[in-house]
Amino acid sequence: MKGKSWLFLCLVTVASVLLSSCAFNLFANSELRDLLMQGTTEQRLQAASNALSGSNYDAAIALAASVMNELLGLNLTNEQLERLLDSTSTVYEITQAFEDATATNELVNALKILVEAVARKTNKDVTSLAEEIFEIFQELGIDLGLSKSVSKQNTDFWDVLETHAGTLVAQLANTFNTRHVLKLLTSGYYFITKNSTDNTLSVALCIFYDTGYMFNLLIDVNDDGEITDEQFVKDVMSDPASIVGFSQEATSGLYKDFEDCYEFVWAYDVLKEMLDVLSIEATFATLDATSLSQEKNIYGVFTLLFGE
Repeated sequence: MKGKSWLFLCLVTVASVLLSSCAFNLFANSELRDLLMQGTTEQRLQAASNALSGSNYDAAIALAASVMNELLGLNLTNEQLERLLDSTSTVYEITQAFEDATATNELVNALKILVEAVARKTNKDVTSLAEEIFEIFQELGIDLGLSKSVSKQNTDFWDVLETHAGTLVAQLANTFNTRHVLKLLTSGYYFITKNSTDNTLSVALCIFYDTGYMFNLLIDVNDDGEITDEQFVKDVMSDPASIVGFSQEATSGLYKDFEDCYEFVWAYDVLKEMLDVLSIEATFATLDATSLSQEKNIYGVFTLLFGE
């Protein structure tokens, strides 16, 4: 009987905690809805900033997106704002809208909150990456603003890639998943960079997410926006030293896909522009969608980018 009493007490305690938690969440959701429906732009921006500081990324995303929804003249519902990242089409709609918009302080501030919250929510925050990743990027000729010179025709490219393939793929595969999120982050930091005076951090972040976006387009053969399910990624993770051979066999995600090729060229142009903002000297290949679409294997695209 005593054992049953203790069990009953435990169950009551657990139930009480769960009910308290539910009540708190319901209050939080109710408060969020009230702000989305009735809050002024200033109130929503402040609440979004507070939510971001408190690691409440869902609320930060919804509130920041609601400000952008209003400023950009979109007609997204509160339900869409609260579940923004669940809809690829909604993310692309808001991304395209701010890409073509005239910058205002409110729009830029809302976008800053949105992209930071999205990056943290989706575990794409660069502060979580190991320092060695950035050092490898530099060796590959992909600089994130830490030096003032970079060559895109790195003759040691394949040697460096073979040496570090396992580390790169293991640490970046998940980060470079979910293409529509990478597009939002790239476009977001691109817009912020072009419309901010103190843009050193935003340009570095733009380069990082832009690079991830290009890798996603290149590796994602089945066009589901994910790369961790691709055989090339699985092969490299199991045998990093054979990355060159795998890249010669793996079909490029750009092969005969003009829409993805145009996106890749856009991202490549963004990369060139961002490096120019940092006054980094760079030598770039001349890319066009037609040439990219004709390269069947990943190796061929890398050769176009970095040379033999």
